Amino acid sequence: MNPWHRLPPLRSLRVLEAAVRHQNYTRAADELSLTHSAVSHQIHALEAALGMPLLRRAGRQMCATDAGRQLAHDVRAALDQLAAALERLRDHDSANSLTVSVLPSFAAAWLVARLGGFLERHPGIELRLESTPAVSNFRSDGVDVAIRYGTGDYEGLISEKLFDDELFPTLSPALARRTRLRNPADLARVPLLRIRQQPWAPWFAAAGVNLAEPRRGPVFNDSELALQAAIQGQGAVLARGSLTALKLRAGTLVVPFAQRIPSPATCHLVYPPQNANKPALLLFRDWLHEELLASPPMYCPATNPPRTP
Repeated sequence: MNPWHRLPPLRSLRVLEAAVRHQNYTRAADELSLTHSAVSHQIHALEAALGMPLLRRAGRQMCATDAGRQLAHDVRAALDQLAAALERLRDHDSANSLTVSVLPSFAAAWLVARLGGFLERHPGIELRLESTPAVSNFRSDGVDVAIRYGTGDYEGLISEKLFDDELFPTLSPALARRTRLRNPADLARVPLLRIRQQPWAPWFAAAGVNLAEPRRGPVFNDSELALQAAIQGQGAVLARGSLTALKLRAGTLVVPFAQRIPSPATCHLVYPPQNANKPALLLFRDWLHEELLASPPMYCPATNPPRTP
């Protein structure tokens, strides 16, 4: 008798693989577009079918048992083989298609304005741009390559650093005139906008001022939204240079102080090993490096807050 009839549902195996990889039901649920309770139910059903525990709670995390870890590893390998087989079938149709995931902030600040050049050079490529803060998993979202800020340490993925970045305060010309900033300590008189996981404290230390990390005011999870709030005069924002270049050139934002610090997050091109030889990706990668050399996203203006007599 064919042993396949004894296999548990593929969905429960996918849920197990995600839960073991994340060690967290909520993150697994987010990845698979399920609810927390659905993930829990699938895991319990799989454990009942196999007659053994696969995950155990340890504090706020779920830790895999030896059996759970091994099964998740084998499921991952099987899913990779299945994905590779399907990809080979689609190669004829997909060789000239490319899905690129990119943060909305970088897409708006640099990439979108240049994509026309890529499409003009390679008219046969079907390019799909997904502007999203969500992290690509490359297994189920159809993304071929992503442009992301981070450390570059992405397990199981190829990561190529595109450029370093730097951080400095910026604000609208009107707010700069109104507050008459003379030195970094004057920022104590200005509302400070916050970007998630981008604290002000390192810049304060580099500027030699004794200001506490702001604890009040809005927190943005997208840099472009924070920059738009700064343009509207809502406060000063500690911004990445690569994302402010166009706005500084246009004069909608100004830089009150010369002090800059390296950004701990750098920009990377990220893709899974199985996409390394995909023709459309190779063409996009080469074009991207050429564009970055010809037109770096960084812009270093002079310190330029408008002064009031």
